[in-house]
Amino acid sequence: MENQSTPPVDADDAPAAESQPAEPNKGNEFPHAEESAVEVAAPGKTSRLGRWVLILLVTLIVGFGAAFFALYLPASQELHQVKSDLVATQEKLSTAETELDQITGNLNTATADLTAARYYRALARVEANIAYARLALVTRDLLTAQQEVSAAVEHMAVLLPLIEDQDTAKALEDRMAGIQTAINTDSAKALDELRTLSENLLRLESR
Repeated sequence: MENQSTPPVDADDAPAAESQPAEPNKGNEFPHAEESAVEVAAPGKTSRLGRWVLILLVTLIVGFGAAFFALYLPASQELHQVKSDLVATQEKLSTAETELDQITGNLNTATADLTAARYYRALARVEANIAYARLALVTRDLLTAQQEVSAAVEHMAVLLPLIEDQDTAKALEDRMAGIQTAINTDSAKALDELRTLSENLLRLESR
């Protein structure tokens, strides 16, 4: 039993063993692993890119919303307020213009009334002075007549600029100067000139 020899190998079996083909893809295990890694890595990169795009979009939306509430909305409210203020200002301006027109009309009327009042007051004073001067001459009170003529000259200086007709004003001025000279030299002539001047002044009352 111990000296039993190993059975001989059949020569026909050796080529069969040698000719057995190698198992397929045993030598290509690593290339397949690399391709699998590439296939796994690609979805990971795409997922990261999608997240960044999403973050960018969210950031833009948030920024737009912040800009809208921080800039556009206050500006829109301010514009609305400015428009309201402008309308109110235009209404005030229109009212002020209407009031100004009324005041201007009233002022023009008041100015005309004031000028007329000054005119008739000056005319009445001159007429009173002339009447007292005539009375004084009739009663031979030469001093009073001279005083009244002097007063009439002063009041005539106020009246003449208020007379619209310049020829009439010049005629009255000349007659007053003649009376002022005659009152000291010729009482009769002065009395006659005073009567004529009084008639002239009466015509001015219908102005």
